Amino acid sequence: MRTDEDLKLGFFEKMPEEPSIPAEFQVFPSGLVEIEGAEPFLVDDPAMERAIERFRARGLDMVIDYEHQTEGGDRAPAAGWIKRLESRGNDGLWAIVEWTERARDYLARREYRYFSPVFLVSKERRELSELLRVALTNAPRLNWIKPIVAKSRPRAVCPHGAAMRGKQSTGGKGMEFLKMAAKQVGLPETAGAEEVLGEIGKLRKAEETVACKEVLAALDLPAGAGKSEAVATIHALRQKPDLTLEVAALKRRLSERERDDLVASALKEGKITPAQREWAERYALGDSEGFRLFVAKAPRVVPLDRIDQAGNCPSAHGPDRDQLEINKLLGISEETWKKYNPAA
Repeated sequence: MRTDEDLKLGFFEKMPEEPSIPAEFQVFPSGLVEIEGAEPFLVDDPAMERAIERFRARGLDMVIDYEHQTEGGDRAPAAGWIKRLESRGNDGLWAIVEWTERARDYLARREYRYFSPVFLVSKERRELSELLRVALTNAPRLNWIKPIVAKSRPRAVCPHGAAMRGKQSTGGKGMEFLKMAAKQVGLPETAGAEEVLGEIGKLRKAEETVACKEVLAALDLPAGAGKSEAVATIHALRQKPDLTLEVAALKRRLSERERDDLVASALKEGKITPAQREWAERYALGDSEGFRLFVAKAPRVVPLDRIDQAGNCPSAHGPDRDQLEINKLLGISEETWKKYNPAA
């Protein structure tokens, strides 16, 4: 029988309601994450976005199994399926999940409270790079993760989202990692987590710019130009017209001009006849140096005192006297001469 004292002590308080099974849970907090038996690793905005992008690239739901049975290669029934990953800034990386009926029963009875992610961390910077799988377990390796169904005791959160117990900072291996990170970004080992994360943020912002000053100078850009400006400049340069055809046309015009000068000079010197012009033009255009040698060695076939004289031009009835002599010396028949001189 209940007494007033019993009521004061709360011995007969109302039994707690069955906990609701969440459709989402925090996989990683933001900031430095402690892992049992290993160095802590960093989960910041770029790391979360990278993990989300790799999840999307696979185009598959991510399995949640029991006690990492998938890793053993044996029968590994699913406890649920992660449908989507979300980056929530200072609140970390979250999973949107659909549970199986069996898993919902386990969670409702609190037979399973925690989870254990399988993930990859970059070797150089110790940053989260990819989430592979998640398992329901009661022995997680991550410290200070939130249980899936039971409300955890309120705890302080640093400005960058790193979970901390009360006013305690990361200790043990966490402090060693913090000192190492501080040294890598050029800060003293006594620097706090907030300073280190702030410096890392600055470095990440710097990485978005084109670091090579020589490239910026070649593009005629200022030293502080960003990646977008450099890429836009490169695309603009690529839009310039292709000069290959223009150069080829220019070379052709120069060759034709040289040809015309050589043939005109050969005609003037009497080294070729007007009937040989077409042949001479082809020769000079294809091999200007060879044509020069020909002109230098060839005998004069047209007397200079008869060049361009009115009486020396071919008549309407056939070649003149000089042309007949030239044809005879070159072995050109009258029929051949008339073929290439239709006006005669």
